[in-house]
Amino acid sequence: VRAAKLIDGQLVVTASESMVTPRVVAFLKARARARLTEASTRYAAQVGRTFGRISIRDTRSRWGSCSSEGNLMYSWRLVMAPPEALEYVAAHEVCHLVHMDHSDRFWGAVQAIYPDYKIQRNWLRKNGEQLHQWVFKD
Repeated sequence: VRAAKLIDGQLVVTASESMVTPRVVAFLKARARARLTEASTRYAAQVGRTFGRISIRDTRSRWGSCSSEGNLMYSWRLVMAPPEALEYVAAHEVCHLVHMDHSDRFWGAVQAIYPDYKIQRNWLRKNGEQLHQWVFKD
């Protein structure tokens, strides 16, 4: 089994035509998981909390969530957004480990670890739907 690889800035997929789409999606999900895990770990250390597991899904209604058990969920499509938008969502969800609401204290915590959060929040509001326009079919 040959996975898709990023070589010199190009995604290279060595596979039969029927396997190209699944391998591209698997590559994007793996990259999303790696980036979101790294960002979540970094931000969790900043707020002095730990999280449970990270799950990667293809959600349309939200970019991420944090359960009351401390598990984080993210949309893998964030990997197609600017890196700063992915960072903002990770910071946002990690702050729910401290404040399970969207109170002023919550937004203050987001501001403390990701000062430019409003720029990325607005980018996702304005452009996020474009990330769902990508349809991966066999």
